[in-house]
Amino acid sequence: MRVFLTGGTGLLGSHLAEHLVAEGHEVRALVRPQSDVSFLDHLGVELVQGDVTDPVDRLRGLIVGCSHVVHGAALVYSGGDWETIAEVNVRGAARVLSAASTADVVKAVHISSVAVYGNDPQQPNHDESLHGVGDDYARSKREAEREVRRIERETSLAVTVVRPSAVYGERDRLMAPAVARILRLPVVPLFGHGDNTIPVVYAGNVAVAVRLTLESPGGGDTYDLGMDHALTQRALLERQARGMGVRPRFIRLPGGLVGRGARFLARLGVDTPGAQHLPLDRVARLALGENPYVSRRAHDDLGWDPPHRHEDALERTGRWLVGRHDEPLENT
Repeated sequence: MRVFLTGGTGLLGSHLAEHLVAEGHEVRALVRPQSDVSFLDHLGVELVQGDVTDPVDRLRGLIVGCSHVVHGAALVYSGGDWETIAEVNVRGAARVLSAASTADVVKAVHISSVAVYGNDPQQPNHDESLHGVGDDYARSKREAEREVRRIERETSLAVTVVRPSAVYGERDRLMAPAVARILRLPVVPLFGHGDNTIPVVYAGNVAVAVRLTLESPGGGDTYDLGMDHALTQRALLERQARGMGVRPRFIRLPGGLVGRGARFLARLGVDTPGAQHLPLDRVARLALGENPYVSRRAHDDLGWDPPHRHEDALERTGRWLVGRHDEPLENT
């Protein structure tokens, strides 16, 4: 395969590029002039300058010669008004897939999010269809999926949609740094008993699933990617802490108190620490409950057998955090 990739300088995109290259595939990445492309350059990825806000004709010219497309570029809980978010997340997705539909692309994968389920996280146990309410990011991902499916209906382009849950790993700019800030507190809170499974996946495992969708024939399908291996709240904190070389002192907070407090703070407009505009009450619900995104279809249909265990991946992520340069990077 020769894969055209957007969002390659982000967390998931960089892991996908790494995995595809290791599997013997070629990658052409769309990058902005100001992007840090050092990791992609090290992999030998072909780099083309542009943006998902570019005209469709220009994007088509950049895609021509590629057999597959993965669209992963997005603003992820980065703030901004709705028009700014929609321009990138909704209309950007439409432009990239419209360009792909006229560039002899065999198949496209659109990276969405379980955020599309909004305030009903139990739904994916029964149905992976599109529904829900929520914040602007969730809204943008739902509307992007509608645009993607419209393009698929109106053209011959086969499209698969994948919906990761919270993703972590080396080169993470959102989740792992936020967890690191918590782990450096004098006392680290555990919500409830701390032994519940949480919807968190390792980027390297999601990359494997995306590659499997690229290799599978046809389109029209949607896969939740919310459980690679079961991970508890306590294990997440302990393993990342071990990689960072810190020894957290835990204190348990009653689940009912956490839930009520999160709802109250959310009504006051308080954001999740380290993740601007990520609804605090949603985070509390997912942190207190059992992981609803069990990913049965991905395991059954694609044969997704995630190779990376959280025990190792979290420690690697912690070590990367300790050694990284604290420089601002774009949120893609």
